[in-house]
Amino acid sequence: MKYVYVLTSTPNDLYYEQCLMSVASLRLYMPDADVIILTDNRTAASFTEEQKRTELGKTASQIIVIDFDESIGNAERSRLIKTSIPDYVNDDFLYIDCDTIIAGDLSPIENCPYETAGVLDGHVMLDDHIHKKYFLQRDKALGFHGTEKAGCNINGGIIFARNCACSRELFKKWNEAWKFSAYQKHDLHDQSALNEANWQTGLKMQLLSGEWNCQPSHGGLAFLKDAKIIHYYSSEFSGKNYVPYYKLADKSLQNRIKESGTIPDEIMQMIREPKFQFNKVHIINDSRIVSIMQSPLTFTLADIKSKLPALFNLMENIMAFFRSLGKKIRRK
Repeated sequence: MKYVYVLTSTPNDLYYEQCLMSVASLRLYMPDADVIILTDNRTAASFTEEQKRTELGKTASQIIVIDFDESIGNAERSRLIKTSIPDYVNDDFLYIDCDTIIAGDLSPIENCPYETAGVLDGHVMLDDHIHKKYFLQRDKALGFHGTEKAGCNINGGIIFARNCACSRELFKKWNEAWKFSAYQKHDLHDQSALNEANWQTGLKMQLLSGEWNCQPSHGGLAFLKDAKIIHYYSSEFSGKNYVPYYKLADKSLQNRIKESGTIPDEIMQMIREPKFQFNKVHIINDSRIVSIMQSPLTFTLADIKSKLPALFNLMENIMAFFRSLGKKIRRK
């Protein structure tokens, strides 16, 4: 059984540091696990003492380097490797995204009865997903049907695969669907292509419990107690206005690892207690507000508040007046 990561990175990003944290956390529970890093030739060339990028080579069992033409970008390299893992790993494997922290022993996955499996995105079926409309619109633009046919969207952050014809066919179709998405439709995301590949191969991917891909910001708190893998979504914190809810996702913390080349003791102690590393957050429990969190109107209001505060205050006062008036009328 292999535990597989895909890493494409430059010294200017934090993907290497995220991968190092994830592998280091895995080693706490499974010191003898066979951990494979699949990377590209350009990324591998940066694994030098000068760049302070040698610790991962000491922590992983093996680093496999795949050559690409210099014209191919890192995002493409990452997706091309990820959708072709069986070409490089001839064994059962659990693929793990780099922006994760391992929170327990992963060896029980070796007894998984399925040939291929993943975890629901957002821990809910499609009809209950806040991004249902977005998923279906993206599939429609790509000419895909997988999400709608399956009635769910499987998150690509964690994928279990047996060394069998079924999983090899899934990855083959995933690679083909992603290439179509990327090169014909100019959409580099890989999750739509994964769910399309699942549909094209007979919807054979099974669902693992949420503990295997606990997504705290996407309904995963219910699985946190028993979480094996915490998936904190580094992409969520790329915007300047995002506040990390998960302390180990903080860029300043990851930059400290970059500066030292190793994981400082105090950060390692946080990794040892991964289920308790949350910042103070505002919990929204009003279903009406949650339903419009991703609405363009919500982001427009946020922009107005940030750039035109006087206008926002005026709008707010007007709406407060009408809400107050409405309450008085209802009480009569």
